[in-house]
Amino acid sequence: MSTESPYKDFTLAARASELAAWVETVLLTALAIGLGIYFVPEDPLQVYEFTWPMLAPLLVGLRYGFVKALVSACLLVAALLLLRESGLEAYQRMPGAWIIGMLVISMVVGEFRDLWDRRLQRLQMANEYRQYRLDEFTRAHQILRISHDRLELRVAGSDQSLRSSLLILRERLRELKPQGDPLVAMAQPIMALLGQYGSLSIAGLYAIKDGQMQSRALATLGDMDELDPEDRMIKLCLEQGELISIREEFLERGDQEQFSSLQVCVPLIDTEDNLLGILAIRQMPFFVFNDRTLSLLALLAGHVADLLRSDAAALQLHDADAQSFSQQLRRSLIDVEQHDLDASLCMFELTDANQEMIRLFADSQRGLDLQIRLINDRGHDCILVLMPLTSTEGSRGYLTRLQHQVAEHFGQGRTLDDVGVRVMFLEVDPTGRREGLRNFLYHECGLNDQQVAI
Repeated sequence: MSTESPYKDFTLAARASELAAWVETVLLTALAIGLGIYFVPEDPLQVYEFTWPMLAPLLVGLRYGFVKALVSACLLVAALLLLRESGLEAYQRMPGAWIIGMLVISMVVGEFRDLWDRRLQRLQMANEYRQYRLDEFTRAHQILRISHDRLELRVAGSDQSLRSSLLILRERLRELKPQGDPLVAMAQPIMALLGQYGSLSIAGLYAIKDGQMQSRALATLGDMDELDPEDRMIKLCLEQGELISIREEFLERGDQEQFSSLQVCVPLIDTEDNLLGILAIRQMPFFVFNDRTLSLLALLAGHVADLLRSDAAALQLHDADAQSFSQQLRRSLIDVEQHDLDASLCMFELTDANQEMIRLFADSQRGLDLQIRLINDRGHDCILVLMPLTSTEGSRGYLTRLQHQVAEHFGQGRTLDDVGVRVMFLEVDPTGRREGLRNFLYHECGLNDQQVAI
């Protein structure tokens, strides 16, 4: 997956270092003063005409925000005071309106720039989360589609589906101790899985540390001798963060050695663009060297990377749906705590068995919401709904829409209470204190840490 994506670019201007920003602020203000002295020496700051030097704090404010705009305006005011002390006749009368206007305009422009920058950052975080969920859904969809397609028939002697192989890998990952690198411990099963579905002859799995590939392979297939970390294909894979392969015509002519000793490099990169390792393939049968197999390898590598980055507490849950829900809940908590985004939880407890109501909940699920069906300690069916990027007002709108659906389905005037549904609601706390969330799930809702992990 490429890390350079247009949906992540929401900056108002090209980023500059802090030192460069301060240097530019001072130089731009000094340039305004210098041009005034050169062109209008009797009134360098043009206090009694249109104040062209005002462009300096305006431009600085539009580019860098409130603080640097205010500093630029203060430098202009200081220059005025120095010129007045030097005896410049035009400035013997203190232009108070000019000073106040210069400071106020620079602060207003800088504050508006900072305000819009904060809004754009919030939009960026929300958009990145939607892209993250889209990438996750795309991978899951492709895994399921390819698992039951004709490519499965090419795996000779395999009595397991692709989904079952990944579930077995997940189970082995659950058995690992929290300490240590899971990629090192799971290298051989991962290599076996990728080698089986890619029909690999000679390949190796290598870890990535601090952006560099480790020269020693964690696991190998066939006679995989030492690999040069400076190999051109390895460097391209690290730079681009996506699968790199030799073109088929090079293989037919035998010219690939001029470029690299490898045929394919597959990155183990998760949906958050964390590069964990590289699958370096030196030899695979020519008849499987096609876009379909390479796409399958890229999807498998990404799915494996997501498993390796799974939250340890969530991974210990026995149910795969509970694991996925707990991981998404943990991500929402991080977004709330670190980026001040919204998230809400709704618990619907069915005090009376009602399959029609369960189907209604499934039909009412929104695009980004996650639902999981559980049984609490009171023996009641429950639907737990996670609503990322949803404020209290948005949650109330969801409940209002659900009430309308209940009235349409069960008769006018009927409410959730009338059909035996108890509603519990929680807005996720942005202060980082999770005791309220635990109390909501484990005491109010009657769940336990084997159903939802925090």
